Amino acid sequence: MKLLLLGCNGFLGSRLLPMFERTGHEVMAPRSSELDLTKPPANLEAFGNPDVVVHAAAIYGGMPFDMENQAQIFTQNMKMNVHAFEIAAALKARQIVTIGSACSYPGVTDKYLSEDDLFTGPLHPTVECHGFTKLAMIAGNRAYFASHGLAGIHLLPANLYGPGDVYQERRAHVVAALLKKFTDAVETGSDVELLGDGTPIREFMYIDDLALAVVRACETRVDGVELVNVGTGVGTSIRELAELIAELTGFKGKVHWAGATSNGAMRKVMRVDRMRTVLGMERSTDLRAGLARTLDWYLPRKAIADARV
Repeated sequence: MKLLLLGCNGFLGSRLLPMFERTGHEVMAPRSSELDLTKPPANLEAFGNPDVVVHAAAIYGGMPFDMENQAQIFTQNMKMNVHAFEIAAALKARQIVTIGSACSYPGVTDKYLSEDDLFTGPLHPTVECHGFTKLAMIAGNRAYFASHGLAGIHLLPANLYGPGDVYQERRAHVVAALLKKFTDAVETGSDVELLGDGTPIREFMYIDDLALAVVRACETRVDGVELVNVGTGVGTSIRELAELIAELTGFKGKVHWAGATSNGAMRKVMRVDRMRTVLGMERSTDLRAGLARTLDWYLPRKAIADARV
C-alpha cells in the first residue's frame, strides 16, 4: 500500500515511519521543508497517488502550554488540518487517517466516553483551543467525503507517553512532565512540586500502541467517516501515576501538590469497543510496563530529550 505520512518528525510520526516500513508499506514522509502544511499545498506531483494519507502533524503540549499558546495552536493546527484534506483530495487518495484527541470530548463527565458523546457539550476551557482543532477534523473529513468521496478514520487517542516525547516542562504531556520532575529530583535529592491535587482521572496509552492503531486504520477500508477511540479503557488518577513513577525512578523525597484549582478536567476515560471491532486491537501496553520501557529509553538520553522543544 502507498502511504503519505504528514508529520513524520513528531512524537507519533517518528514511531510510525519504521512501523510502516516493517509492515511492508511504501511510505512517503516529507519533512516540513519539503511540504509545509501551514502554507497552501503546491507542487504535489512528487508525491504520486497514495492510497492513504496519514495526518499526524500538529502543535501540541500539556495543559500549561495549551493555555499559554492558544492563538498559535488554533491558527497553526487549523491551517495544517485544512491543507491535509486539500492534499489528500488533490492526490485522489481513497482515505485519510487523522489523529484527534480525547480533549475533543465534553469537559465535564462522570462516565466512560464513547464516540457518540462527541459534539454533545462544551470542551474543558483548559484545552478548548487544542481540542477544537481536533474536533474540527471530523467536520472537515465529513465535508471532504461529501464533496470529494474522501473516506476517513479519525482516531481519538488517550493521553500519550513513551520514547521520543517532548520532556521540556512547559510543553510536556503529563507523563513526560512527571518523568522529568521525578528523575530531576532523584539527581538533586530534592522534593517534587506538582500541579493540582492528584485526584483527576486520566487514561494513558503507550505511543507504539497508537502507532499500531494507525497502521491498522490504514489497512482498514471504510465507506464514510469512522470515529474510533484508541486507548486502554482504564482510568488512573494523577496521584496514582505520580506514585508509580516515584517507585520506578527510586524517588525518596516528598511530593507537594499545588491544590485543586489547577486540576483541569476531573475525568477523561474512553470506551474502546470500536477499537476492538474496527481495528481488531485487543490489548494495549500495561502502564507499569510502558513506563519502564519509557524510562529505559529516556534515562540514557535525558539531557538531549530534555532539551528538545
